[in-house]
Amino acid sequence: MSQLLLRLAKISSSSIWKKKKHHGLCFSEFRSLSTAATPYLLYGETEKYEMTLSCEPLVDLNLYDPRKDETVSFPDRTLTKPLLASMKVGSSRGWVLAKNLYDSTLHLTNMYNPCASASSRKVISLPPIKEGIFRISLSASPDQEDCVVAAKSTGKSISMCRLGDSDWTPIKTPFYGSKMIYSERDGKFYLHNESKEEYSGPIDLVDTSSGFPQVSVYQSFPYSEIPKSRLEQLSSTIKSQHIVESPSGESFIVHWHYECLNIEELETLSPPYQSYTEKLRGFVVFRQDPEQRIASYTEDIGGLCIFLGGNEAFCVSATEYPGLKPNSIYFASFETGFGFYDLSSNTVHQVINLPPFACNYKWLAPLQ
Repeated sequence: MSQLLLRLAKISSSSIWKKKKHHGLCFSEFRSLSTAATPYLLYGETEKYEMTLSCEPLVDLNLYDPRKDETVSFPDRTLTKPLLASMKVGSSRGWVLAKNLYDSTLHLTNMYNPCASASSRKVISLPPIKEGIFRISLSASPDQEDCVVAAKSTGKSISMCRLGDSDWTPIKTPFYGSKMIYSERDGKFYLHNESKEEYSGPIDLVDTSSGFPQVSVYQSFPYSEIPKSRLEQLSSTIKSQHIVESPSGESFIVHWHYECLNIEELETLSPPYQSYTEKLRGFVVFRQDPEQRIASYTEDIGGLCIFLGGNEAFCVSATEYPGLKPNSIYFASFETGFGFYDLSSNTVHQVINLPPFACNYKWLAPLQ
């Protein structure tokens, strides 16, 4: 017992385990690293079945670091017991919304983010909600009093609440399953209509006298022409659409193109790729140009990196995070796996050395 207490007292949050390859073998290496704000991809945590002196469960946080292109583990981090029994349903601003598997309680937390300092780690209880949630967006960091949580359900609605509210406020939306972001530039939430049918209803969906930020249907400018070679490359593909805003306030619409694998292709997959059902074909990016009032096709977003997955889409500058590939889209989905896409060469770089951890396919934005 005394040895266990001594070990718990010496737990260091700055140790990191990383997995490397060496002559075809794998080995583990401990070293001390700074946990400055950086994007990460969430993996499942490893339970230690041990507790701290204050009875908090210990886990190893497992993540993919795109700056180093490697799996990293932060050992002996604490979680709460409710979080251990929860599924991660959304991510925004580096925070995660977790839903308890047994009582459907909701918690907003930064404890899955290794960049959160010990003094800033929080678990915030939110009101229960009946609808299934698949995305969230935050108007500000939960450290700020004016933070509003917007949760997108699978139906024609979103739900909004302030921290400390006893219930959610439902907002009807005109379409299903649309992508949602919060625009720092405009101070409002945007919903993107992916339907082929033109929408002619109201643009603003919230009575702002309620104190909530506006929720607006995103209005894209007409698309410019796409080069014929790109059209041929992406013919017969399925696409999803995403909106994202850069740190400087530029808006982009990103088309994620993929195709379903046929039976023969699925049969050739070996573990751990057997869960993949789709093949990534590429991305098409349109920059919103308010002066020309057109969404211009582009293969050059400069030093920016866009992150798409089960998280709120976000964008960072590669110069602020050395190691990231500029002019790239980092992607993650259960159907296609994860990696990055080089826009200048239109090539996919898939992560092939997958770790022995479950992946949540949600990118964590750098904590603000």
